[in-house]
Order: sequence, then C-alpha cells, then structure tokens
Amino acid sequence: MFGIFEMCRKQVAAIILPLVLASLTGYSSEALSTFGVSNTKAPSAAPTPPPARPCSRQAECAGISSSSCVRTHYDPVTRCLCGDNQPPVNGQCDSQTKALYHVCANSDECNDGLICGTPNITGTTPLHLRVHPPSEKICLCDADSGFTEKEHACNDADILKTSLIAIFVVSCMRKILAN
Repeated sequence: MFGIFEMCRKQVAAIILPLVLASLTGYSSEALSTFGVSNTKAPSAAPTPPPARPCSRQAECAGISSSSCVRTHYDPVTRCLCGDNQPPVNGQCDSQTKALYHVCANSDECNDGLICGTPNITGTTPLHLRVHPPSEKICLCDADSGFTEKEHACNDADILKTSLIAIFVVSCMRKILAN
C-alpha cells in the first residue's frame, strides 16, 4: 500500500512541477498540452491599431470618453489613450482600470501599484506631466507600497514579490520530492 502512495505522489509531483515551472517562465498551457506535436502554424502578425491622436494638453482629449493625454514608455509623443494605453476605437475606451499618468477621480480607478493623486508640478517637472492642470488628479506610482517611477513605468515590486513566492513554492516541492 505504501508503495502505491509513494508512486502516486511522484506522479503528481511530476505533473505539477512542469506546470509551475511553465507558469513562471511564461509558457502557455497550449505549449504544454501539445507535447510531441510539431508546430505547423505560421506565426501570425497581430494587426497594429492606428496610432492615437497626439495631444499637448488634457483638454484636447475631452471629446474621447475615458481617455487621457499621456506618454508611454514605448512612444515619445503624448497621445489621447485609453486607460490601458491603447488607442480609442471609434472614439471610445473600454478599459476598466487606468495605467500611469491617466486622469482619475480615486485610486480604485488606477491599476495595482498606482494611487490617484495630484502630481508635484514644478519648474523641473517633465513635459509629459505638464499636459495636466496643476489641480488634476492622475494615477501615480504608490511610493508608500514601494513603487517608484522609472522611465514612464513603476518599478518591478510585484515581480520581485512573485519571484520570492515562486522560489518558496519550488523549494517546498523539492523537499516533498526528496522525502
């Protein structure tokens, strides 16, 4: 009886370990389920949406609901973008939450790691923040939770936490397999 239990435990571990490792390295479940099958599909090019309209002030985006005049890390131009930094489709935005620099009313509207606040606009403030009036609230990095801004994005505090959890899980699984 003990031999059957030990064999089942090893089989379960043999199934779970690759799944955990695949999720940590970014492989999809499709890649795991097609083991031994050659990939005959040609890579498909994703259609690129037309670029959003450039702006120099938040007021220029007023005609597009739920958009903000923002600059992203991948585009040097400030544009009227939806909360997920995608261009509006037919003048509409569907995103539920908002990324860095988007206009907000409260922190619930902002993505994780961001808070809704008034930016400190001074003489040395970057131009991409000067598109907002001084009293307007925007989504900013949550410094109280360890997030800091770098190159138009918040730091990788979430990735660090996830990595530590992953190391803990893998360590526990190794101990289980060793016993």
